[in-house]
Amino acid sequence: MPTKKIRAFKPVDLYEVKQVYRGRLSPDGTELVTAAEAINKAENKKYFNLYVQPVKGGPVRQFTRGEAVDSSPEYSPDGKLIAFTSTRSGKPQLHLIHADGGESWQLTKMEGFVSGFTWAPDSKSVCITYVPQDEEAKDREKQSKLGKKGLNSPKKRHIKNFFYKLDGAGYLPEGKTELHMVNVKTGKTTELIKDGFHNGGPAFTPDGKYVLFSSNKHPDHELEPLRSDLYKVRADGKGKVTKIATHDGPANNPVVSPDGKQIAFTGWADPEKMWNEANDELFVVPISGGKPRSLSADLDRPVSNISINDTWGLIGGTGPVWSPCGKEIYTQVTVDGNTEIYRFDVKNGGGAPVLADPGVVLDFAIDFAKGKLYYVFSDFENPGDLFSRNLDGGKPKQLTKFNAKWLSKRDLGNIEEMWVKGRDGSKIQGWVMTPPDYNPKKKYPGILYIHGGPHVAYARSIMTEFNYLAGQGYVVFFCNPRGSQGYGVEHVGCIAEGWGDKDYSDLMKFTDAVLRRYKSIDKDRIGVTGGSYGGYMTNWIIGHTQRFKAAVTQRSVSNFLSFMGSCDVGYLFHYNFRSRDKSPWEDRERFLKLSPMSYMTKAKTPTLVIHSENDLRCPIEQGEQVYVQLKLQGVDTELLRFPEESHGLSRGGRTDRRIERLEAISGWFDKYLMNKK
Repeated sequence: MPTKKIRAFKPVDLYEVKQVYRGRLSPDGTELVTAAEAINKAENKKYFNLYVQPVKGGPVRQFTRGEAVDSSPEYSPDGKLIAFTSTRSGKPQLHLIHADGGESWQLTKMEGFVSGFTWAPDSKSVCITYVPQDEEAKDREKQSKLGKKGLNSPKKRHIKNFFYKLDGAGYLPEGKTELHMVNVKTGKTTELIKDGFHNGGPAFTPDGKYVLFSSNKHPDHELEPLRSDLYKVRADGKGKVTKIATHDGPANNPVVSPDGKQIAFTGWADPEKMWNEANDELFVVPISGGKPRSLSADLDRPVSNISINDTWGLIGGTGPVWSPCGKEIYTQVTVDGNTEIYRFDVKNGGGAPVLADPGVVLDFAIDFAKGKLYYVFSDFENPGDLFSRNLDGGKPKQLTKFNAKWLSKRDLGNIEEMWVKGRDGSKIQGWVMTPPDYNPKKKYPGILYIHGGPHVAYARSIMTEFNYLAGQGYVVFFCNPRGSQGYGVEHVGCIAEGWGDKDYSDLMKFTDAVLRRYKSIDKDRIGVTGGSYGGYMTNWIIGHTQRFKAAVTQRSVSNFLSFMGSCDVGYLFHYNFRSRDKSPWEDRERFLKLSPMSYMTKAKTPTLVIHSENDLRCPIEQGEQVYVQLKLQGVDTELLRFPEESHGLSRGGRTDRRIERLEAISGWFDKYLMNKK
């Protein structure tokens, strides 16, 4: 049979993407378990199934089936079982399956849902992180089971918590996250921690006698989100909860050393510094408490995965991994467009890369006995697969090929990396993607694409959206201006006084450099777009320059005064701008100066406004303000609203809506940059 003709990426290809996030090694070192995302095209339904891959190679084996979300698989320490969370019962619960296959079974049947778990060393129990259900929701669910109709939504929402909603999750339960112990044999659940504070990240001591966890128990914990501490409690629930002294800043992801004497954790020392002014550092502290030692301070890079793309989004790091001898700790580090694996010396501090290939490590596992490294890796040509390599170096071996078949029939854009000198001598890393059939002698329209955050980073990882636009005949260029993570504290923190100055300058300098290098780009046919902070900056740009001939502002911020009270975390946002002692209403002139709406009357650029109606991070009123003002002054503008979708539509929304969004973006640019109707 003839092979399918190679073509450029199209929006419909989103149905083909299988995203892998996790790769966990069996205790005997013979196989890896992962979860892969897939989509039922007919129903636009996303689901996950578990897969098992032999480390020696060979075909991957599908381990669970059905259209539920089976995720976060972990082998039991004795290697006999795999635990995972699943939505088969309607809400995430803990399930088990034998490691050699067979039918899985539901272990927990709780009224709330399980958000995480960790195995006890003896494999007889599991500590789960449990999110309780509100009484009103319990009653509604009970009445619905009795056949009573009209109970799809609550009668009311009586809000008492300051932090009561979260984008993507919706309105949060009133109760706080609890820790429970679950007996693997019986399924019996025993309450471990329920104290009116959020408790999470449980980790056992090697002897299984204690559970360590992280919790913010500060009296003003909602207004002081960076005051989390480490605690320990007996695994049998007896005795008191003991605080482990560390520092005043956040302390998260505790992992106990093999000898049980030390704890590795991540965070930073100063609670007055927000996440836009500090790197996540790797610390060790005696299990009895004391002054922590930072092993990564000299590195000046975050020990986490802060890279972002549009297939796996932003998933964070996997936490520290101790070597069996206790002399080394391995963790992810975001460095200059990569997420790498570093080894840190526990005694002397300091780290060095173990794996620094161009791309993003999403997860990793180490077989120390055999000197093998296993990892999930994404780069410019692959959303993610399982790989193996010798721990001390060597050539990587690709174990899975979840997307190889359809990607082999797609012609992706060509990528060139650029480093540009910005204002004040700053260095800006960026990339230029040209169309698959690029001819430098022709003229092309260009698109500046700005990432969100702003305290994340573009990485050397596939962006389906950029490949689609390149396939439509655009040169797409993107960079990590100041404010982006992965380049040091000074780079990320220098916009803490406010956006729209140094970051705006970097974006314009980068655009200038791209146009100088690529004479094939028609400087009179340049567009600009971005989402979230990228939407903010798109709004800022059209109010400050007319150099761009078309704009698409997505899930944007436009007015910081209204944003503070409507965003899910907006009540903390003035902290980000070093205004802890003044609300935006007391510092009105400054926050108006930082708001793109203050300059929107100068905008003349034709602008498409895209926003999701259930966006709780940048509520839709932010986009509506842009649309209305542009309409009032006669600028060509349209508003595209997506019902039911949250802030993360571009990477996690319903696939048919993601397709509509992509086609709307290219359609708007086609109209103004390619003169198409």
